[in-house]
Amino acid sequence: MRLSPVLILVLYLAGCATAPVGDGKVGSLPGPGIDDYPVWRFSGRVSLIQGEQGWHASLSWHEASGHYRLKLAGPMGQAAMQLDGDSNGVRLRTANGEELAARDADALVESATGWQFPVTGIRYWVRGAPAPPPAAGARLFTDENGRLVRLLQSGWDIRYSRFQNVDGRDWPTRMRLAAEDISVRLVIDEWRLSAEGGAAGNTGATAASQAP
Repeated sequence: MRLSPVLILVLYLAGCATAPVGDGKVGSLPGPGIDDYPVWRFSGRVSLIQGEQGWHASLSWHEASGHYRLKLAGPMGQAAMQLDGDSNGVRLRTANGEELAARDADALVESATGWQFPVTGIRYWVRGAPAPPPAAGARLFTDENGRLVRLLQSGWDIRYSRFQNVDGRDWPTRMRLAAEDISVRLVIDEWRLSAEGGAAGNTGATAASQAP
C-alpha cells in the first residue's frame, strides 16, 4: 500500500537553521528534564520541500506515560493518518480506515509510504533531547547560554531556532530536520505539559508560541 503524496511529505519535520557553537560533545540541558513530564502534547504545522515540490499539513502529538499518538492531516483533512505506539509496537491507521501494525515504528511508516521517517527519534528530538540507546550516539551543540541549538543523530541533522520557556525549561517551537535531499520545517503552536498521570494539559504547564 502507498499513501498519497500529501501524506508522504507531511512525514518530515524541519525549520530554520541556527548557527551552533560548541564542540559537539554530549551535554545536559538546564532546568527540568523531559522525564519530569510523563504526560505531554503539542500541536503545530509542518511543511516540506523536496526538489521543486512542497507540501504542508497540521500535526499533533499526545503522549501519556509511554503511549503516544501522532496525528497528521493535510489541507481540508486530506491524507489523514494516525500512529499509536508504545513499547510493544505501533499501529498505523490511514484516512480510508486501513490499519497496519508492526514492532518498529520507523519501519512501519517506511513500508506504508516508501519514505524513512524517524518516529522513534522525533519523539525525543521535538523535546530538545537526543534519543536514548539503542539509538545511535548523538552530537549536541549549544549556544553561549548552554541551550541546545543543533543535534546530530542517526543520520539526521536537527536544528532549533526558537524556544518557549515553560516551567523553567526551554521547549522547541521552531526546528528543522534534514537528511539527504529532504528539508522539513516544524512550527509548534502550543505545548502542554503535565507531571501527573492524567490527560496532558489538565494539570501542569501550558504555553502557546507566538505566530511566525
